[in-house]
Amino acid sequence: MIDPVISTSAALALSVIFASAASHKLRHPSWFRRQVHEYELIPGLMVPAAARTLPIAELVIAAGLLWSISRPYAGVLAFLMICVYALAIEINLARGRKDIDCGCSGPAMRQPLQPALLARNLLLAIIALVALLPMLDRPLSLHDNFVMIAAGVVLVLLYTATDLWIANRPLLLKLSGEK
Repeated sequence: MIDPVISTSAALALSVIFASAASHKLRHPSWFRRQVHEYELIPGLMVPAAARTLPIAELVIAAGLLWSISRPYAGVLAFLMICVYALAIEINLARGRKDIDCGCSGPAMRQPLQPALLARNLLLAIIALVALLPMLDRPLSLHDNFVMIAAGVVLVLLYTATDLWIANRPLLLKLSGEK
């Protein structure tokens, strides 16, 4: 059993991350369709349907994580989707396809596939599992609510900083003369 503050903080952070991911895919559907196609994991005829379905699934997951009654289902779906995305990255890395954009940060920031993305997804999967843990049954105070929101925001900011570091790592290495 886990304290509800920890579980809810994890669920809030994942909800924001999934809603943000869905947002850039829905705002730029042709870009995302190209991203799905570039992974070369599904037949070409299924790419448009997958590109329309994935962001909707992400929004459903984001919403489901916000309510305790739907959180177990949304948490399992979040965990599975994170694992599927990690598998897609791993398959393309194994194929030697490091030149394609992961599609993680939207069209404004190209992010080539790299092993660091797998580590990031592992951390997201752990956060999803934390959101799934059974919670202690205890009343929540106003202070608890503040802590849950603050912790959720901190997790989102850490995710964003990590994502920016991963996206800019090749440039930083190049500028430092290491690569």
